[in-house]
Formats: sequence, structure tokens, C-alpha cells
Amino acid sequence: MDDLAELVDLLRLPPMDEAHWRSSDWPAIETALGAELPGDFKRFIDAYGPGAIDDHVLVCAPDASIGWTDLLDNNEMAQETCRIWFGGVDDGPFSHAQQPWLLGDSSRWEGDDVPDWFQPGDDLISWGGTPNGDFLFWHIKPGAAPADHPVVLRERGPYFERFAGGFAAALTGLLTGTIRSEYLSRWLQGPHSYGLAGRRD
Repeated sequence: MDDLAELVDLLRLPPMDEAHWRSSDWPAIETALGAELPGDFKRFIDAYGPGAIDDHVLVCAPDASIGWTDLLDNNEMAQETCRIWFGGVDDGPFSHAQQPWLLGDSSRWEGDDVPDWFQPGDDLISWGGTPNGDFLFWHIKPGAAPADHPVVLRERGPYFERFAGGFAAALTGLLTGTIRSEYLSRWLQGPHSYGLAGRRD
């Protein structure tokens, strides 16, 4: 059983070939985000849509009908919080007239809040979060295949945790306990579930 099939089984969801949320315009979404997204995430979202794992890990989707579930809106907010930390406390939110700077622009970094594994030219794209104000990202490295983007938790502190594996592998590890998180594991004790959110086609 591959990681995505195991995740679906752990969450007690119907088989992917029997589920359909909507067919998202992934090329347009990826152009807006500036990176190709992992295939396991796209297949999961097209089958089940946005929702909450164990009422705690929030998973976003394109064009979702509920504010917190929209992938682009969530990523914009998540990246802005990272800019504030990466750029120092005086680097406040951007106005709509300003172009947000890329997280990998090291000329804007100040202080000690950029994690050691995040290098110039890298990016963080958020696919979810928690009700506590934490965000979940992919760590995007130039030239890396989408399936190789590891998952990152940014606790609002900020404190970063970087997990081996992508979307399905990281979530499966967290749900089975083979991956431990100081902040997430206490909320993912089971029995596991996926609470769906938003309208279906």
C-alpha cells in the first residue's frame, strides 16, 4: 500500500476511485503559487476536497467556499507571517500597493528566525494549518521534484519542524506515530477522521 492509499485508509475515507470533490485547475493554481505541487496532494484534494484531520490539521483546496480552506488565501497569509519573522520585527505587513518579497530573498533576512535548512532561493508554500494559528508548508527547493518537497510545520512562536517525506508520507507518519511532532502529535491520537468542508460539484 502506498502512502496516499494508507492515508485514505487511516482517515476512513471511501476509496479514491469512488470519491470526487471537483477537478481543480491545477496549472493555474501552480502558476499563481510559483511552483508545481505534489501529485499526491492534488489527487487527494480532487477526491475529497478541503477538511480537517482529527479536527485539528486543516487541509486547504483551491477555490474553497470557506475562508480558512482556500489554498491561495491560506498561503498568502502564511507567507506574510514568515516575512514578518524572516525580515525582523520592524518588517510589518505589506500594503496592497507593494509587491511581497520572496521568502528566499536573503537580502531581506534579519535576525535568527530563518531556519538553518532554509537557503537563499528556497520557498515555503502553505497547504494547511491548525486552529492554533500554526501553518503547514512544503519546503520548495529549486530543481527538486514536487514529490520530494518535505512538509514543514511553522508553529506561531515561531518554531519550525521539518518532516521527512511529502504530503501523504508525512501525514501517514504523524497519524501512525512513526513521525513525532512536539506540537502536532498530541492532537493526532486517533481514532482518525477527515471532516469535510466546503461545497462539492
